[in-house]
Amino acid sequence: MEYVKFGKSSFEVSRMVLGCWGLGSDFYGKVDIDTVVNTVHAAVDGGINLLDTAPNYGNSEEVLGKALKGIRDKVILATKCGNIKYEGGSYKLLTPVSMRMQLEESLRRLGTDYIDLYQIHCPDYNSSMEVAYATMNKFKEEGLIREWGVCNHNAQEVLNAADAGAVSVQTIYSLTRKAAGRDIIPVAANAGLGVEVYGALAGGLLSGKYDKPRAVESAEERRPMFYHEFREENWAKTEKLLAVLKKVADGRGLPMSQVAISWTLSNPLVSCALVGAKSPEQVEANIAAASVKLTEEEIAELNATVY
Repeated sequence: MEYVKFGKSSFEVSRMVLGCWGLGSDFYGKVDIDTVVNTVHAAVDGGINLLDTAPNYGNSEEVLGKALKGIRDKVILATKCGNIKYEGGSYKLLTPVSMRMQLEESLRRLGTDYIDLYQIHCPDYNSSMEVAYATMNKFKEEGLIREWGVCNHNAQEVLNAADAGAVSVQTIYSLTRKAAGRDIIPVAANAGLGVEVYGALAGGLLSGKYDKPRAVESAEERRPMFYHEFREENWAKTEKLLAVLKKVADGRGLPMSQVAISWTLSNPLVSCALVGAKSPEQVEANIAAASVKLTEEEIAELNATVY
């Protein structure tokens, strides 16, 4: 596993991050606790040292806390605040009181007395972001968090957060969501922030296991709500991308998922890629992708796809 310095922080992070949304028996379907423990341990044993979750990822924080018993000191634990889930949806709230309540609840669920990387999940345009950033700095002064970062911020918001003390940004970036590579990622890297990207597999779409559009089927399978690439109206260009991805993957004798992940890591401004897994086998496949190096020709061919 390759490790890189994570922006202005003191962290050395693995280029592969374990995204823990899929472990929360929510968005990606049910996962039992034994599988969660085995998956997390496989990630740590394989060299992944950054684990990313959030309080609204189902019961991800609770099960992750159980899985980390005895190995908490081996990982950089990241969670989030500001995106509060309720039955049927979620809302943004970033006030000092709500942020402290969320932090205390996350600490309890995770079974730890500090968070390594605490992140603002999304901007809250009904609250003062300056106050929110100041609140993060206060948490750091109190020793409740080691560093803080932001997610889903636009380029100007990233600069504002960097000026206030953020050390990282998390943004969506994949073969179906290339836009961040033209603005947010270079802006963040130039500001000295660690750049963590998510969505490398577009909710599993770029693994190649889906050959037709998907509709929202249940409360536990809601990928098309977030990844519009699954939807009927986008399927024609999705199929074109998948065909090119398969061509490159077959030419290298690799799974499509590893090529898709490798593409995100081929951007030299990306610190690490957050990729979900629901089993030790998926973790091992993701880890293998971190060592795949695409050629300039392969990258150019993938860059030319319709998304």
